[in-house]
Amino acid sequence: MKTVKRWLKPIFCFAMLVLVASCGAKIYIPNINSMGNMSVKEARKVLATELPENAEVFVDGRSYHLTGVSVAPTTLIILNESGKNRVFKIGELDQITHTYAFGIPDKYTISLKNELIFITQCKVPYTANTNIPIALYVLKQNAIKAEKDADEEHARFSASIADYRKKAASNAAIPEEANRYKVQAEGAVRDKEFYDAADFYAEALKIVPWWSVGHFNRALVLGETGEYEEAIREMKHYLQLVPDAPNVRAAQDKIYDWERLEAK
Repeated sequence: MKTVKRWLKPIFCFAMLVLVASCGAKIYIPNINSMGNMSVKEARKVLATELPENAEVFVDGRSYHLTGVSVAPTTLIILNESGKNRVFKIGELDQITHTYAFGIPDKYTISLKNELIFITQCKVPYTANTNIPIALYVLKQNAIKAEKDADEEHARFSASIADYRKKAASNAAIPEEANRYKVQAEGAVRDKEFYDAADFYAEALKIVPWWSVGHFNRALVLGETGEYEEAIREMKHYLQLVPDAPNVRAAQDKIYDWERLEAK
């Protein structure tokens, strides 16, 4: 009987969506023009604070209670009571919609490569608040840009490694503009604002891509945020710049561990 009820819930949810659509439900789909001035940091805050606790999440034909959302630069993690948290590549989200109408809960629909989930908000029965879908859209655009920038930076780094290795060996002081981002990154790490720290280190490394310690520290920060693929890339850059560093063994072992976590 429990199994039957479990499968009936998502079917009932879908039936309600169809019924609402026939009764004048409103559907909001964010686009490039709706982003406004919302920053990436604000978008993360929206998802962390405005998605309701204990909302229902419908995924794989089953219903779970939402227990939280974790947002890394390129991944969205839906935390639920099942313990089997869902990880989405934000840049690959192909559907973000908000359905609302008088007398029914808000429904935020997200899909990744035709894998649909519904996040149903039960606390507020009628609202045209579009912060959540806009936040998802802002993060999607940022993730697409971040992945493109990372690929371009990796290509430049690989093409210039011989020159960068000489500059890293010279141990020269980094310029003031890069030092500004370095100090901000260290402050963000101290405050455990790891997403911001990763961004500050990235800005510094655009100016001084041969700064080996910057690559090492950014790798560790990215590891804290769960961005294991990018953390591995940064640590490999570190090892390419200073192949004889005293912590080479520890750095390589970090890569192995992140590969394990990435595979999960």
